[in-house]
Amino acid sequence: MSSGVTVDTCVLIEFLRAKDKSKTLYANLAHDRVPLHISTVVLFELRVGLNASNQACLLALLRKITCLPFDTRTAEIAADISQALRKSKIQVESSDLFIAATAIAHEIPHEIPLATLNRKHFERIEGLILFPAAAAH
Repeated sequence: MSSGVTVDTCVLIEFLRAKDKSKTLYANLAHDRVPLHISTVVLFELRVGLNASNQACLLALLRKITCLPFDTRTAEIAADISQALRKSKIQVESSDLFIAATAIAHEIPHEIPLATLNRKHFERIEGLILFPAAAAH
């Protein structure tokens, strides 16, 4: 796995909806030519929300992004995270848990942070590296 940034669904939705796409987090990452990755869970969420007005833009975006699988190792990491959060009485939506587990599973040996506009959804997950620019966005 190469270095880069794993991108959360909200980052791509912001880009798809923005009138001035240059001011989005995705545009900043793409401008910096950082290798971008998404979880297959993000792909699912994007495809569910696909409509005629954003289809061409989304398909062009997806050609530039590597899709990381939600595989056996990722499922095991997600289960471990879920159990740890439950012990701490912390709830995280399943899709966010799966996206975080994908980022963690595929970051080795490099540190590949997760870029999100919803830091509070992810900052409670131990072992997950968050992309710093998302906090300032």
